[in-house]
Amino acid sequence: MNKLAVIGKVFVDIKGTSFAPLHKDAKNVGDITFSNGGTGRNVAQNLAVLGNDVRFISTVTNDQIGVGVLEELKSYGANVDHVEMLEDNGMGMWLAVMDNEGDLQTSISKQPDEKLLEEAILRQSDYALDGVGAVAIDLDLSVTVLERMIHLCRKMDLPLYGVCGHLSVIERNRHLLQGFTGFICSREEAEILSDLSIVTVEDAIHVANELAKKGAPFTVVTMSELGAVYVDRRNATSGHVGTKKVKVVDSTGAGDSFFSAVLSELSHGKTPEQALELGMKVAGQVIASSENGLVPEMLETING
Repeated sequence: MNKLAVIGKVFVDIKGTSFAPLHKDAKNVGDITFSNGGTGRNVAQNLAVLGNDVRFISTVTNDQIGVGVLEELKSYGANVDHVEMLEDNGMGMWLAVMDNEGDLQTSISKQPDEKLLEEAILRQSDYALDGVGAVAIDLDLSVTVLERMIHLCRKMDLPLYGVCGHLSVIERNRHLLQGFTGFICSREEAEILSDLSIVTVEDAIHVANELAKKGAPFTVVTMSELGAVYVDRRNATSGHVGTKKVKVVDSTGAGDSFFSAVLSELSHGKTPEQALELGMKVAGQVIASSENGLVPEMLETING
């Protein structure tokens, strides 16, 4: 079984979905749900459901909700021995407002205690990475953590893959991407980081190549209905994988699920095209559900 380490944050997601088109100056009737989320947690769940041996490095709050987060991850097969429990602010909260099409309209994020999270990750990473085959990290962590993981992965000769929970840190420190093996981002994130626009598939390949020149040699840009592209400057290859249209129920977690599937396939020696194809299938299943990530019940459809 492939061993992977995942480093990132845990959030509790509170999502309100309107039954009708949203009106910002009026009351909107809809549904409100609570679920476990956070880019790091989502990726750990997805990778575990896909059959990988996952070690999750993070923090949670020492309360009923925090215990519930760990129990859920364990039920999917993830190892949570490297998640530290804090008395307060061990995880964040994300309040999201979705329209009646399932698309995110606005959100407010309350972050976990950044300093305590940083200290916990630095403590745990000294021995949690031993024996793993690759590392995935949420780029919305402190520069200190990102630099430390780059150093450790270089020292241990481990592939390091970055996923965007939020662009704020990496946008101000773009040079850090040079320390990564792979980087996966959305069209909007790629446009911000490259200062270029993406309209066509050809545009996306060009932008991915520009990002790869200055950052991770393997770069992927997702484009929703247009699929995804990749550039791998290690062997001068690039490509595009399309996607099938699905009915959107909730777009939350789609990027995390795509990233997870791509990493899982690459870690098993599959080609970039095969990795992106599974990524599209997995993301399509998650988008067509109310789940934040992949659950075992989806595997039959994905593998069918």
